[in-house]
Amino acid sequence: MEAGSNRENKKSFWRRWTGVLVLAVVAILIIWSLLNLSEIFNAVQGKLEAWKYERLVKKMEAPYKNDKYGGKTPEETFDLFLEALRKEDIELASKYFVIKKQDEWKKTLGKYRDSNLLASLTNEFQINRKDWQLEENDGNVARFKYFFILESEEEELPLGNGKTQKITRPAGRYSSDVIFEKYLSGVWKISKL
Repeated sequence: MEAGSNRENKKSFWRRWTGVLVLAVVAILIIWSLLNLSEIFNAVQGKLEAWKYERLVKKMEAPYKNDKYGGKTPEETFDLFLEALRKEDIELASKYFVIKKQDEWKKTLGKYRDSNLLASLTNEFQINRKDWQLEENDGNVARFKYFFILESEEEELPLGNGKTQKITRPAGRYSSDVIFEKYLSGVWKISKL
């Protein structure tokens, strides 16, 4: 009978120590977690912020990646722009500009159309296009320079509602730039005209 009692004592002894050991391991894990909680929290928060930033960047890049209005070269984009102007399609013509300038150019071109000066403006752009000289093209930005002669000292520009404004400049030879930007979608857009 003593042998059976010894065996039960040994089982009871190991059960108690196993329980103590499990409690000690759990306590160590809890203490370690509490001590490292800020690091764990910061790591999770950092990953969350990185994910949010990545989504924001993708959202901001989307219009530039998906924009299909433009040509494979700056010259092709300008020719498409001129074609839209010839058709008096102001909406389409404005889409050949960089995104941040499209609304501004849509309004400006609309004023020229409303003042019956769009054909004259288109003709002026066509004439100037023939004299372009490539100044710079790094694959992402292209700049063309051209010269023009201002024969009259006064010029009327449309303000809208049939009104115009007279601008006085000395007659002479002037230069100007046309700048294009290449978008992530691979099309060239007019940045400065």
